[in-house]
Amino acid sequence: MYQAQPSEGVNIGLDKVSSDLGMGSGKFKIPSLRNLDLTAPYMHDGRFATLMDVIDHYNSGIQNNEHLDFRLKRNNKPQNLNLLPHEKEALIAFLKTLTDYTIVQDKKFRTPFY
Repeated sequence: MYQAQPSEGVNIGLDKVSSDLGMGSGKFKIPSLRNLDLTAPYMHDGRFATLMDVIDHYNSGIQNNEHLDFRLKRNNKPQNLNLLPHEKEALIAFLKTLTDYTIVQDKKFRTPFY
């Protein structure tokens, strides 16, 4: 396994400034949606405690920055989702269907350190 030397620097993609090594133009790999309901807190910095907090952010709290995905922009300005309350609840219900309690409770997938 490769380990970066202190002189190389390490950047995990969360910095606001992208000039250091490892940044990748402000992008970083996001995890799968599988078992999303079990992985709080949310966002790259853990600022949201619930799925509703995340949906509310994308619904009305998106702010423009150079790394904002083009799919969240219209005319180069942030485009909120503008979901209705029942649509937000339906989205959460869908995301919860991606939770696999069978695998989460299976002993063969548990950490051996418990």
